Amino acid sequence: MELDSTLATISAVLPDNIGQAVTTAAASFIPEGLSDVIWHAQRYFPKEVDVVSAAKFMLYFSLISLILGILGRVFLGKRSSLNLSVSSSMGILFVYAATVAIYTFHPWSLNQLLTPLPFVSFSGEYLIVLPITDIQFPALCAQVLSLVLLAFLVNLVDTFIPKGSNLILWLILRVVMLGVCMVLHLSVGWAFQTYLPGVLVNYAPMLLLLILAFCLLSGLVNLLLGLVIAVANPFLGAMYTFFFSNIVGKQVSKAVFSTAILCAVFYLLDLFGYTVVCISAGALITYIPVALLLLALWYLIGCVL
Repeated sequence: MELDSTLATISAVLPDNIGQAVTTAAASFIPEGLSDVIWHAQRYFPKEVDVVSAAKFMLYFSLISLILGILGRVFLGKRSSLNLSVSSSMGILFVYAATVAIYTFHPWSLNQLLTPLPFVSFSGEYLIVLPITDIQFPALCAQVLSLVLLAFLVNLVDTFIPKGSNLILWLILRVVMLGVCMVLHLSVGWAFQTYLPGVLVNYAPMLLLLILAFCLLSGLVNLLLGLVIAVANPFLGAMYTFFFSNIVGKQVSKAVFSTAILCAVFYLLDLFGYTVVCISAGALITYIPVALLLLALWYLIGCVL
């Protein structure tokens, strides 16, 4: 009898309480460092997203998104900055879900198409999601800044394109807009990698994010304290004027909020261990409904509300 079958036979005849005691005793002999290694390794085991788990996640996600949209409509009016930020995040998530669904058919190499999509990459039949809590800080800053840039382009272009007279026209215009934004994002990323020195490529995202955070915080403080701070500190007033009063500043603010929503989604995927996700053809029954639901949320929050 082989060792595996022998152990299986022994475990089958042991009472449950004895089996648990043996497991506990064995775990006590594992060094703490090795336990951490095992825990980190388990996060990279491939997982399949079943229909029930996807349905629960999308239910909670839809409720939170609709609540944000309704609050934005009630307190800030129709097509408020809050609603447009949430809507843009839905559009970007739709690109992720649609790209995964298309990739299962392997019609062509999608490496170039995925280049503008931060935090993800393809490897065979697996989607690899970069663990947002387990990567080095400069790399994290690069991914977040890339996401901010993509969200900025989506919010900016969405401001200028018409709403459309019906649902079909609205969706067509927005899908074309996403395609244009991804091409622009890819072009910016290529120029960034090609013309900047290696040191700046590694550390510029971190510095730019720190500057962006400082400017946004300055604008937020000025918004809360109003004219008193504006008079006492003209610099903060200038920051508020830029980041909340002109069109570029508004798009930056919306892009940061959209990025925060997307980072929250990636954090939840990391938290629940969905770092390496199986995207075989059998998983289409899960990903296609997710893409359609994101499309519906994108329209409801961005156009109706």
